[in-house]
Amino acid sequence: MPWLFINTEFQAQQPHQNAWMRATLSYDAGSKIKIDGEFQHRRQSGFENKECLDQELMYTLRSWVHYQHNESVKFSVSPLAYFSHHRIIQQEADFSSDPIREMRISAAVDLQHEIFTKFFLTDRNAMEYRIFQGSANNITRMRNRLGIRYDFIPRLKAGIYEEFFVNLSGTSTYYFFDHKRNVVFLDYTLVPGLKVETGYAYIVRLPPGNLKKIKENNLYLNLTFQFHRHRGQNRKSNHLQRG
Repeated sequence: MPWLFINTEFQAQQPHQNAWMRATLSYDAGSKIKIDGEFQHRRQSGFENKECLDQELMYTLRSWVHYQHNESVKFSVSPLAYFSHHRIIQQEADFSSDPIREMRISAAVDLQHEIFTKFFLTDRNAMEYRIFQGSANNITRMRNRLGIRYDFIPRLKAGIYEEFFVNLSGTSTYYFFDHKRNVVFLDYTLVPGLKVETGYAYIVRLPPGNLKKIKENNLYLNLTFQFHRHRGQNRKSNHLQRG
């Protein structure tokens, strides 16, 4: 795999601290089709502190259309997403930098296979076309997520995964590696129609312009509100994860 040959030298620094929060409104539009609307907000630690809520990092508005082919395969398309990125704070001057605005188009396929009773091997492959405001080059990025999930009961699931992001066009070969995530998560349906996912992600990234990689600790919380076409409709839970 190409990322095995990427330079793994890190900066001599403490990991950056981030907090990610996302709310999703999800609507079942048919027996196999679901439409999602997402709002996401991320915050980061400031200069030389570890307060993960100190400064803004990112705002996102995104739409998804999912097609559940069967229990093991799901196709997804995000026809439109808007991102406002603030610079990762590594020095004092980063406080006053303007945010970078981005439009994004994405497509993904999620796979799962039950390897043992209640144990699932999960795999997600996605392509993203990132359109940046201003003079920055547009970037085509590929991402792959491979993990294991255990379903304790239908309402409670936990797992781990590793996800790699690589830039296929729009950057120099030095920035072929974008970032990777090592994640542990817990997914719980509190009541019908309300799901909570929380977890921890350790991230190593190489932002454009950086000569060495940045390490990050990320805590995240995702809330999903599910709406059905008919009240009281009893549908089988979808175990495949989104990203």
